[in-house]
Amino acid sequence: MRPRSSWLPGAAPVRLRAGAVAGVVVALLGAACGGPGPVRLTNVPEPAASLRAACVALVQALPSSLGRHLDRRTLSPPAPTAAAYGRGPAVLTCGAAGVSASYRPDATLSFVDDVGWFSEKIGAGLRFSTPTRSPQVVLNLPAATLDDVQPFDVLVTVGPAVRAHSRATTA
Repeated sequence: MRPRSSWLPGAAPVRLRAGAVAGVVVALLGAACGGPGPVRLTNVPEPAASLRAACVALVQALPSSLGRHLDRRTLSPPAPTAAAYGRGPAVLTCGAAGVSASYRPDATLSFVDDVGWFSEKIGAGLRFSTPTRSPQVVLNLPAATLDDVQPFDVLVTVGPAVRAHSRATTA
């Protein structure tokens, strides 16, 4: 099958090898209707023991802001392998043990600064994941977040932490 064109500006399409497994969905609940209080996350993936340190380091290396109205929020209870930003909130998790159910080996990834992202529409929002990196990173951008920032800009912002604390699993 021929790779589809990527929708992100400047991103190159790529074909992937087989090996996809079922994905993990992160459910989130914002305290005080998404206000400035702590964010409670549920179903945060628990990375394999061999990946936990890399995930903790990746989340610690994330910036304090992803852009306009997307400052980092406190998690309650704390989750060292996850981060939340803004009112939405936008949520990044590390260590999912599989890929999205809609991912296929011949899917087109959008490469942003050497990180391949699989994108999918979830309701009015977007989910990005790194199915060809270990540990895998999942970034959920709800519709409210998309009003304030371009997804490409968010991927550029989280890219250095993802590159530094995960490795490509394909050649």
